[in-house]
Amino acid sequence: MSIKELEQSVIDSGVDVVKKLYLYNSNHFWDDVVRQLNKATGYDYLHCEQIAIIAHTKGKSVVKSGNFEELKIIQSVLKEINLKTEII
Repeated sequence: MSIKELEQSVIDSGVDVVKKLYLYNSNHFWDDVVRQLNKATGYDYLHCEQIAIIAHTKGKSVVKSGNFEELKIIQSVLKEINLKTEII
């Protein structure tokens, strides 16, 4: 079975494919980013700060892994203040 056939069989079976929500480094105030991460995810302040530090130093950071629908909700909250995000 080829990879494309395997991917299609997973999609057809209704199994959720795990996606990742990335936060990219952008020009925002530090506290605004951390607060918005907290609002979007419910993570504690320290966890949100760690995500922001990684995005700042490495250019991007994984906010959360999960199904697309769950990540889309979190992404919409992060985009309220125009944070750069992507679901892959």
